[in-house]
Amino acid sequence: MNPKRRLFIRMVMSSILRRHSRVVVAMLAVAVGATTLSALATISVDVPRQMAREMRSAGANMLLTPTGNSSAFDTSVVEEVEDEIPAGELVGAVGIDYEAILINDLPYVAAGADLGAAHQMNPYWYVDGQWPAAAGSVLVGRDVADAIDARVGDTITLSMLAVGGSTPGPGTGSAPSGGATNSDGKEISNQDVNQAEASTGAETTVTVSGILETGGNEDSFVYMYMDDMTRLTGAGPVYTVAEFSVSAEGAALQSLADRISSEHPQVSADPVARLAQSDSDILGMLRSLMVIISVIVLALIMIGVSTTMMAVVTERRNEIGLRKALGADNGSIIVEFLGEGVVLGLIGGIIGAAAGFGLAQVISFNVFHRTVEAHALILVGTVAAAILVSTLASLIPVRRAVEVDPALVLRGE
Repeated sequence: MNPKRRLFIRMVMSSILRRHSRVVVAMLAVAVGATTLSALATISVDVPRQMAREMRSAGANMLLTPTGNSSAFDTSVVEEVEDEIPAGELVGAVGIDYEAILINDLPYVAAGADLGAAHQMNPYWYVDGQWPAAAGSVLVGRDVADAIDARVGDTITLSMLAVGGSTPGPGTGSAPSGGATNSDGKEISNQDVNQAEASTGAETTVTVSGILETGGNEDSFVYMYMDDMTRLTGAGPVYTVAEFSVSAEGAALQSLADRISSEHPQVSADPVARLAQSDSDILGMLRSLMVIISVIVLALIMIGVSTTMMAVVTERRNEIGLRKALGADNGSIIVEFLGEGVVLGLIGGIIGAAAGFGLAQVISFNVFHRTVEAHALILVGTVAAAILVSTLASLIPVRRAVEVDPALVLRGE
């Protein structure tokens, strides 16, 4: 090692060790600040990402609907789109075939789907009874159940409604009038269940496994397995709409929807604006809170280090004056004091980065009920931030040091 560099390191370390009481205070300030910064950074990265996946359990945030004059699309499209979405972002997907049916000679809308996948995407739906476990059992919306006086365990006969005559029109999503719509009011089935001319087609008898009550459009549908739906329609399975729950948010979700639409011309992918915006707002507020707290912490670090270094400069005023009288230039004094600031930031940053990860685990587990992962970039960034802030905090004391007048010092003034 260069002798001058070795001498510089010895001077810096000896200065720190001689004033260990003040230096320890400054180092603790840096360590505490770095701990807080590391913990908040870890939480703001991991927790929102995990929360985004959990919030997706509240329902779909992207819909696939047929384009042009088509009323349905092939089931293979959903499988292809699932394969294209990164596994870490896809929370769930379910294709649904909405068809007009008759129950007790009254028209309603049935939704054929993989009810296991639907349950995974909507675990918070309130069901009086049980989710259907296999074909032959159905989930009846509360509005439909009240209209036909159905209870859990009852058997009901579903008939396919063969419509004709009048032109279908947009519905409200509620039976018996109009076609099915999603929660944003977009039409997802052009089957009008209030046609002037109607005749019954195939029939099937099913058991009411549960009564669904969400307070939304779902209360007006009868959910059944696709096997039951294909028996009613007498045709192969198709989807009227497909619901996707993706952990992407904001612009990333819109970009994904645009890519799907361009690569699959038979469908149009659209984010559910209300849910997508709600997720983005919640996660944005959480991250903003973390940033504000981090800025306050960094400011406190600067105040603590600056105060300590100012006291050190005052104590070493005679030494600085003597060195300048012997020919030391301002540059060497500046480098020495800034070197002390770098050492304080380095040691405090390393301690804080490690302690911050532990604090993040404790906070995340006790407050958010989840664990977090260590991120090398956050740990390195914490140490770098501690060094930078500690160095910047030393600038004002360093300025005071170079302004020391050796003549005044030597006269004892």
